[in-house]
Amino acid sequence: MTALTEPTELSTPFTADDIALGGGYTQADRPLLADTLRQVTNRLARLSAPVEAEVSIKDRGSADTKTTLEVWVHGLPRMVATSSLADERAALNEVSAALVAQLNEASERREPMNNRQRRDTIRTS
Repeated sequence: MTALTEPTELSTPFTADDIALGGGYTQADRPLLADTLRQVTNRLARLSAPVEAEVSIKDRGSADTKTTLEVWVHGLPRMVATSSLADERAALNEVSAALVAQLNEASERREPMNNRQRRDTIRTS
């Protein structure tokens, strides 16, 4: 079984509440995280492998803010997305989109080469 398949009935889907809060975030930030990280949490919920995630923010409220989202999926390399945007919501959206792109790339790498050649693309019909 590959790491990027549908979850089994025994596992519980990954949710925003499963994301560990690193430096700079508190429980009061959970609604913001659930709203802005929905794209990546939906993607992680589809995985059958164990998943761990942590979000942190450095120098919150200053011009040098750095937002980091780290994800560990069993069987895949650690994935990290960072943003230097000062707007917290925009930074969380940016790291979410970057992580989804990394997950998609990891999924494509694990696909057998002969399936990649048969897959429909914009270059083939």
